[in-house]
Amino acid sequence: MIGFLTTLVLAGTALIIVFFLGVIVLTGIRHFRSAPDSHGFAEQTDETRMIQEIYRNLEKLDARVDNLESILMRQSENGDPK
Repeated sequence: MIGFLTTLVLAGTALIIVFFLGVIVLTGIRHFRSAPDSHGFAEQTDETRMIQEIYRNLEKLDARVDNLESILMRQSENGDPK
């Protein structure tokens, strides 16, 4: 009879441990799934839009610098002191 009670106690303990491990695993999965959206989809969209705008403006600035360099090179070739 004592062996049967010991088996029941061990089985109950195992079920409780499995339950708590399942809760921990599910909580971890939920946490990792929601992590990218922690500051909201709208804010991510705004940040993405700002980064794209900065990139486009940097490309325009690069083109302007190239144009200015070519103007300065032409002026120095012609001997124009301007």
